[in-house]
Order: sequence, then C-alpha cells, then structure tokens
Amino acid sequence: MKKVRVIELNRYPVKSLGGIALSSAHIEEKGIRFDRNWLVTSPSGKFLTQREIPKMALIHTAVSDNGDLTLSMEGHPDIKVPHVAHPEDADFKRVTVWKDECYAIDEGDDVAAWLSEVLQSKCRLVKMKDGYKRPIIDDGKELGGSVRFQDQFPLLVISTASLQALNEKLSTPLPMNRFRPNIVIDGCDPFEEDQFKTLKSAAGVTLSSAKPCARCVITTTDQATAERGVEPLRTLATFRSSDEGVLFGQNLTVTKTGDLKVGDELEAS
Repeated sequence: MKKVRVIELNRYPVKSLGGIALSSAHIEEKGIRFDRNWLVTSPSGKFLTQREIPKMALIHTAVSDNGDLTLSMEGHPDIKVPHVAHPEDADFKRVTVWKDECYAIDEGDDVAAWLSEVLQSKCRLVKMKDGYKRPIIDDGKELGGSVRFQDQFPLLVISTASLQALNEKLSTPLPMNRFRPNIVIDGCDPFEEDQFKTLKSAAGVTLSSAKPCARCVITTTDQATAERGVEPLRTLATFRSSDEGVLFGQNLTVTKTGDLKVGDELEAS
C-alpha cells in the first residue's frame, strides 16, 4: 500500500477548450461533475477537437454550480449559455465521438455563431442529454460505467514524477497542462501510476485503473498560444511506445463516487 497526494484537480467543461483548476471536485460515475459535458461539433454532428483546430485551446471556460456555461476569448465578448432543463421530448440530436453515437441537445444559434467566428470554422455547441448513458467500451467490450464526451474513460491521472522524468529528457520543459489531466498526484515514482490498480480516499472515493493513455497531437499544442510543435511526442516515442501508441498518464474509472480535494491523501494499491 502506498500513499500519494492530490495536488491538482482539473475540469474541462467543453471538450478540447480551456480547463479550470479546482480546489475540490465532486466525482461522479462519469468523472468530475460537468467535465466534458459540452462538445463542439461540425454542423453535421462530428466532434471537433484541438487535433483539427488548435485555437480551441485559447477559449476559456467557466461553469456555475447550476450548470450555466460561460465562454470567453481575448478580443471577443463573453457569451453565456444558461442551463436549461430539457424535457424528455426535446429535439435531441445524434453526435459522434470517435465511433460512438451520443444523444445531445444543441445549445442554439447564438453560441454557434460565436464559436464559428472565434474558430473561423462552422460549428455548433451541444450538451449531453441529461441521464444519457454512454457506455465505456474498450476493444469492443463494455467495461461497466459510463462517460460524457471524454475520448473513452471518465478520468485521467498523471504524477508529477512522470512529468519531471519526461522534462529531464526535453530541451524545453513542458507544463502539466499539455496533457490535460483531471487529477495530478505526488508521492510516487515516475510512471508508477501505471501500476496502481486502485486509488482510494479516506472518504471512500475509489478510482480504478482502466488502461494507460495513448497520447495524440494535442500534447504538442501550447495551451497558452495554440502553437504546435513536435514535443513531447517525439521524445516520448523513444521510451514510452507500445502497441497502443505513445503512453503518458493512466485512465481511470469510478468505482465509488464522492468528493475529492486538493491535498487529499489517496491509498494506492
């Protein structure tokens, strides 16, 4: 049994837009409350991310306790998307995240026009339908539990030691935000998070290891400028390659829900 400590909690309300550092977070089955609750799509409903549009990194997000979303970007007026409780017979649309089809509600023409202008690409903003269960699927098998608009799993954890080990190999060190983790932990060896089966807080929040996270071109995008380079993928490929891809961080599922705080100690086993 090992003790590690939570030193960062991050929420990303809109997939691929700016994240929010939290001092505490409510962990639901689908991850941190409101994490990846919204999605930018093409007009046809195909999901869009920084893979296609690096500039998405520059849009800041804020979300209130009741689910009001605010988007902001330098040089543009803020836009607020108020929370609306949608009836069951609302006009839901199908959108795609990788191979998954999800039911979502379109958030309207105003925010679509704002995003289209800011990103210089026609797009829409959708929110996952309340109560919709998108199953967690890996290699064609349902693992139990569900997610919102994350790529595959509810949570991503990375240790400070892993980032330090990577940065020692880079000519220019990179910040943790390149990897967009939900949880950052301290107190373990580099890449030891890959070996943990569970992380459990004193309050009983229990997170289970799913699989290592294969990284994409988003990690080469500076989250402050949207400029794209070749690192860290070039260096990671020299010592973190596998059949699954270039690995950095561990995906988690939620076994028991509850609240986590920065500073909480977790039992790692």
